[in-house]
Amino acid sequence: MRIGYLIPEFPGQTHIWIWREITHLYEWGIQIEIFSTKYPSPHIKAKHDFADTAQTYYLWKQNIFHNIIDIFVSLCWSLTHPIGLFKAIKLALTINVEAPRWHIIALVPMACILARCCVARSIEHMHCHSCGNSAILAIMLKQITGISYSLTLNANLEWWGGGMTAKFTNAAFIIAITKKLEAEVRRNYPVQENQVLLGRIGVDTAKWNRQLYKLNNNNNLTFQILTVGRLHTSKGHDTLIQSVKCLVDAGKLVHLTIVGAGLELDNLKALAAKLEISNSIEFTGTLSENQIIEKMCRVDAFVLASHCEPLGVVYMEAMAMSVATIGTNSGGVPEIITDGQDGLLVAPRDVTALASALMRLIENPALKTQLGRSGRSTIIEHFDSRIGAATLKTQIISQINSGV
Repeated sequence: MRIGYLIPEFPGQTHIWIWREITHLYEWGIQIEIFSTKYPSPHIKAKHDFADTAQTYYLWKQNIFHNIIDIFVSLCWSLTHPIGLFKAIKLALTINVEAPRWHIIALVPMACILARCCVARSIEHMHCHSCGNSAILAIMLKQITGISYSLTLNANLEWWGGGMTAKFTNAAFIIAITKKLEAEVRRNYPVQENQVLLGRIGVDTAKWNRQLYKLNNNNNLTFQILTVGRLHTSKGHDTLIQSVKCLVDAGKLVHLTIVGAGLELDNLKALAAKLEISNSIEFTGTLSENQIIEKMCRVDAFVLASHCEPLGVVYMEAMAMSVATIGTNSGGVPEIITDGQDGLLVAPRDVTALASALMRLIENPALKTQLGRSGRSTIIEHFDSRIGAATLKTQIISQINSGV
């Protein structure tokens, strides 16, 4: 069995959970060819170990001369599939999307490159980890070659640029990462009952296990807080910084480490300076998976104050490391964290509520320990990365065996 994985700008920093899925499929004997639209720009390229080992075929290469040759050869090849090529062109001209029409038309030669390469490599099925333009490429691939495709829906429906009816109805199956997304697809699109299923993404709990690492917090007097996420307004880092200010004003010794990069760096540093707590906050920039694990071993609590997280793998990573975790009760986060049982939930943008939740952990070490222990149990039972990978494997095998 040989399947393709289509991932935009792979390997990106946030693709770590996709790599876990790929790794498990490799371990189970499935041959995988990774395709990507283009090489990731320096600011999004992954710093994880897999970034330098994952073999990837780029549809749009960095050498313009190679691109011209690829387009010419692939378009000539596609003329041997005239009906499929006509359907791909028609799709580009008619699909109802938000992007400019010329941008979608420009996908046709890229789809021809993908189709030629998939046929040459005997790809039997394509799984697409994007419901944006890559999903349009997947439809065109199906039209030109007959190769089926599937989708992982891993973010809010409105983020994907439209054309969702065509993207969903042409897919062999759609894996929604949350119950909320699954329900929205079933409610709003003309899909078959067995075409949509819940498939959790997750964390490798065998690796993300605090007991494996001999690293401890050496400063028991200071309560160590960690957050990991892009420095973007949607992640709520400003809310967390203001909550730290509340704790400092209450006389608590706290230190916040913010892992991630983004355009909000200067604004967040300015906020910390304005609140006179710069000495209590560290900005590390983007870190590798192993570096983040090391950070997790040394903290008392993990917080991500995101305004609306589709699900939140980073919550799973913290909980797998037995770190008491605080999230927001929006998006898919409540599908991971049960408030008071395996973590704490607060309203987005609520500085006072977040500060109070952190204060509970500071003043109640037993609660902190209990939430950390229960959090890991939750991730092992429901969000181990092998669970989601097994769901995908079963669906792909069924699709290939059915020959549809």
